[in-house]
Amino acid sequence: MQTAIQQAVEKEERPMPDERRAFVNALVDQMMQHERNPTRAMCHSIVRLIVRSHPKSFADISRRGEVVGDGCPSLLQQVKTRVEYKTRNNTLARRRRSREGRRNTGVAGESRLTRGPVDQYGCVRWCPAELPEGETEATLEDSKRDLRNIYSEEGMGGAERAEPLMVRTYIILRRYLNRMPAPAMLEKLDNLKIREVLASYDPEGSEKAACILQLLMVYFKELTEKLMLEVDTCATAADVVNTAALPSTPCLIIQGDTMKPSGWMLSIEGQVVMGPHPFFLHGVAALFSSYYVFNLEYPVGSCTLEFIQRCLEKGSKAKKRSSINPHVSTLHRKLIDLEWSA
Repeated sequence: MQTAIQQAVEKEERPMPDERRAFVNALVDQMMQHERNPTRAMCHSIVRLIVRSHPKSFADISRRGEVVGDGCPSLLQQVKTRVEYKTRNNTLARRRRSREGRRNTGVAGESRLTRGPVDQYGCVRWCPAELPEGETEATLEDSKRDLRNIYSEEGMGGAERAEPLMVRTYIILRRYLNRMPAPAMLEKLDNLKIREVLASYDPEGSEKAACILQLLMVYFKELTEKLMLEVDTCATAADVVNTAALPSTPCLIIQGDTMKPSGWMLSIEGQVVMGPHPFFLHGVAALFSSYYVFNLEYPVGSCTLEFIQRCLEKGSKAKKRSSINPHVSTLHRKLIDLEWSA
């Protein structure tokens, strides 16, 4: 164990981000001496032992001092990502599975499935050169545009329609990801929408809670209308029901500018059930309370609500599962690292 990690563990402090990364690298190197490609379950077992032995140094802990999930998600994600990085060029060490379409003829003429490489980190088809049969650059761009429209209109609900288009436009995706420098990293570091939200925030008159909600939704690339809907300052509950397209899930209706709301209302299943009331933060509390009072689950893929519930409050109304959404876990870890670095 590195000296910096030993000191942090002895003092029951959280290691600095660079020290934690060095620890993860050393840990994975030791694991791979015994197993060339540790599975997620193997990594989880080891990470769980580390977190249980040194919770104050490695566990995911909220601002209230409560353990998020089982305390392992962010460290487990770092370890597994490092494992996949180390095995990206070693095809013999990759986990394999049966794949449809790969068939050989047995001794008795029977058809049996063979085993092929799994598309994973490192990517089996890293840089395809040939366009899909019957496709041109123009038709692929049209398919890409259709994908964007499906996501903007249906979100995760359009996954079934989007899947064949994603297969068809795979070559465009790989070209984009293989560019140097990596465009995805530049977008994260220089997100124009995040800068626009921050630019519209006035420390003197804007509502901080509204700004935080908008920043989270932009970061997680979620549609603002799914959670908050902006209407005219003088709009009544009847006006909203008759003119606005209200979602079936609980929605916070903002009267006036979202950054400087004059009031709020709450709708559920397309009907306004509360408001108008003046204090925005009370509206946020009512939004979350409605999920508990009516025993509702958060919408599928709602990272914003899950992040607030898991990392700022206790527990989750998201569907029960063994791990936290990786996007939520990553943002939570970065915020904790930022606090310790400050």
